[in-house]
Amino acid sequence: LCAEIIEADPLDAAAHYVRALTLEQSGDRAQAADRHRTAAFLDPAFAMPRLQLGLLARRSGDEASARRELGRALVLLEREDPARIALFGGGFGRGALMALCRAALADIGGER
Repeated sequence: LCAEIIEADPLDAAAHYVRALTLEQSGDRAQAADRHRTAAFLDPAFAMPRLQLGLLARRSGDEASARRELGRALVLLEREDPARIALFGGGFGRGALMALCRAALADIGGER
C-alpha cells in the first residue's frame, strides 16, 4: 500500500515514513534509513523520522549521528501536531517519545 501511495504521490512524507518502518521490521536498516531521510527531507517538521534515524544510528554505533537526530527529534516533538503523534507515535504520547529521546541521548553521553 505504501508503494502505491508513494507512486501516486512521491512527496508524501507519511508514506515514506511508514514504508521505512516496514523495512526496519524486515531487517533492511539501510533502506529504512534512506526512507526516513526522505520523509524528513519532504517534511522537515515531522519528528518521527528523526527519532527513528537517531535510534537506527545508535544501534549501528554512529553516536554523532544519533546525537544529532535524537536532539532534532526532541525539538520537533515539542511542537509536533498531536494528531500526527497519535497516528505515528506507536501508541506513545509526546512525553513518552521525548523521554525515549532523552534516555537514548543519555545512554550515548548526549544532552538530556
